[in-house]
Order: sequence, then structure tokens, then C-alpha cells
Amino acid sequence: MSREPYYFQDEMRFGTRTELGKRWTACGVRPQGEQIIGYEYGYLSVALNPQTGAMFVLLLPDMRVESFQAFLNEFVRFIGEQSFVRLITDGAAAHRSTRLKVAEKLTIEHLPPYSPELNPVERLFKELRKELKNRVFESFEAVEEAVIKTIEPFMKDGSRVKKLTFYGWLHTTPT
Repeated sequence: MSREPYYFQDEMRFGTRTELGKRWTACGVRPQGEQIIGYEYGYLSVALNPQTGAMFVLLLPDMRVESFQAFLNEFVRFIGEQSFVRLITDGAAAHRSTRLKVAEKLTIEHLPPYSPELNPVERLFKELRKELKNRVFESFEAVEEAVIKTIEPFMKDGSRVKKLTFYGWLHTTPT
């Protein structure tokens, strides 16, 4: 029995709005920090294989069909010579669009609605958000740089991605 490689895909929004998180302070002391309410956003789109730790990342301006199509085109170039790959996504409108042109060697499958816990990419995003919370960014370019700097260690070390995202139930997935 052959088993084709599979990748999970998802997007994380980032922007100039400060994402607040918990802080440790002495009992009775209110935590303080800077905050900016900005309105510039982008999306970090990630496809990863939890079994191998391989990861493909692309920064996108939005979640429209055209942006997801650009992601798919680049992802097909990333997978290269592999004969067939399964891409598992959530049910976002852009992922289900009939306007998408999907390469023959790529098939898109969708997770059940309202089930982010089934997508291992969410676990990676949780780690990225820890690094980005409570930080103030003066420009959108500064946010992009921080996102890239935060994800680079994961891109360089597939074992780190695998350790974080290879859930137990993926070990027993039927062929």
C-alpha cells in the first residue's frame, strides 16, 4: 500500500494592533504595558507535514481566493517532484472556492467545521503568538519582520515542528 504525503494548511492573521497577553505581576499590582490599535493586517499562510516536519510558509495580503491560489501555485513548486500530495485545510471560503485551479498532483481535503483542534498548524500558531504578544509595532513592515524572525527557527529545524505538531492520532491514521 502506498501512502501519499499530507500537509495541513492554515492562516494566521498578524498586524499593527497589539495582541495582549497575560503578564506576571505582584499580587494586587495591575500589569502595565504599551498598546497600539492599528488597522494594517497580513496573513501568514503555512502548510506543514507533521510527520516529517517539512514546512512551507508564505506571507499573504488577505484571505481572498486569488491569494489562496497564489499560495497553491507556490506550494506546488515547493513539493516539486512528488507525484501526489494531500493538502488538508479548514473550511474557509477561499479554500472551498470553485474558482481555484488545483494541480493534478494536489488534492484538497477539508477538516470538519469548527474543529481547529484537529489542525496541527494551530499548535504552531500558538507558539508564534506567544512570541508576538504584548509587543508594539510602529509599522506594518516591523510586524512582518517580527513574524519572519519568529517562524525562521521552525523552518530551519523540522524536528521542532514535528515534536510540536505530530499528534498521537496522526500516528494511527489509516492508509
